[in-house]
Amino acid sequence: MVVVSIPYGDYVVNAEDALVIANVMARAERYQEKYRGGEPNTYHVYPVDGRVAGMHIISDDLYRMAKLAGKPEEK
Repeated sequence: MVVVSIPYGDYVVNAEDALVIANVMARAERYQEKYRGGEPNTYHVYPVDGRVAGMHIISDDLYRMAKLAGKPEEK
């Protein structure tokens, strides 16, 4: 399995899906809406100037153990 780290979270997918995500993100552009106070917002699309997402492989054993643990409790 592959952990895909994008802003706001990490997600587990199989290797084939991770490759699809990597290929899509390699072609992605940034989109940003800028708030301007009392003025109309501006919208921007521009090339990615850094890392979009990170990925790392986890073992089947770690995946199964984490899957058994389920969602962590909030304290």
